[in-house]
Amino acid sequence: MDSHGQPIFLFGMPRSGTTWIGKIFDSHPRTLYRHEPDSWSPVPAVPLAPRLEDAPRYADHMKRFVASIASMTVPKVCAKTPLFKKDYQTSAAFQLQKMGVMTAKLGGRLSPGFPVFGTTSRVSENVRLVWKSIESLARLGVFLDCFPNARAIHIVRHPCGYVSSVLRGEQRSHFEDNSGASEDYGIYHLLMDTDLARKESLDLQYLASLTPVERLAWRWVLFNEKAVKDCADTGRVMIVSYDDLCRDPIVVSQDMFEFAGLDWAAQTQEFLLASTSKDDGAYYGVFKDPLAAASRWQQELSEENQRRIMAVVAKGSLGRRISLQETEVRAAGFAGECSS
Repeated sequence: MDSHGQPIFLFGMPRSGTTWIGKIFDSHPRTLYRHEPDSWSPVPAVPLAPRLEDAPRYADHMKRFVASIASMTVPKVCAKTPLFKKDYQTSAAFQLQKMGVMTAKLGGRLSPGFPVFGTTSRVSENVRLVWKSIESLARLGVFLDCFPNARAIHIVRHPCGYVSSVLRGEQRSHFEDNSGASEDYGIYHLLMDTDLARKESLDLQYLASLTPVERLAWRWVLFNEKAVKDCADTGRVMIVSYDDLCRDPIVVSQDMFEFAGLDWAAQTQEFLLASTSKDDGAYYGVFKDPLAAASRWQQELSEENQRRIMAVVAKGSLGRRISLQETEVRAAGFAGECSS
């Protein structure tokens, strides 16, 4: 079976560590990595949050889209640095790819779709296609239904970390859409058909009455809860905590590779050591102090906003699990203080 029949999906919310995890998988010498192809070329005819029972009607569209990913040559999709030498490349081909990326990024200043020459699009059955997405988390269940041999990593960041990072990005104008994620009622409208939204009788009028942090918390819980519910019985999804990855990058990465059916690679180990040993300060960068990045929200969000966020996400099973884990950690810390 070709690699398109055994893809690895790396799906998560924006600002949840998906780019770092994407480059971790890209560092494996037998993967073909594509960075957010559905952000560049939207998945045709498939809603943002389709009902799982409707998966068969979208199968042909999804298969064609995934089959097209490998041949995409725009910098957005195949020029995310750092680049990694692959087993299926000669040294000359890798140098050509690097030159193609540099040329495309310069050309992209004139034309956003300037192609990357020298990028690989043909892969053998020994090479796994890896697709990283921040657009299709609520579609994960239908994609897995369409690709029965696929494996998926569902990346989850602490909801307070997600909200804090989004707000920081908006304050610094890092996003193309200046309206703000908490004000994107088009997205919220599409999420109103999810099971949790119907259960909680959510509507746009109620969301508009909330604070921005509460609306972002609802965005977190609606997307993540749909993915968890749709994929619960597949056995082919590994939920990975970004915060756990920051605490123990190598062990968590090894667990992800084992789940995805990849062996451990020296190149990956080298990348992890490099990416966690310095902080380039870039908002979208992959070189940063992981523990500082994971805990930054504790200084950026007021206690009141933290409570508001956790009250919202407790409406979903994933949010309740995170709250329970935090309660257990606090209890263990209190017990330790009492015994000392």
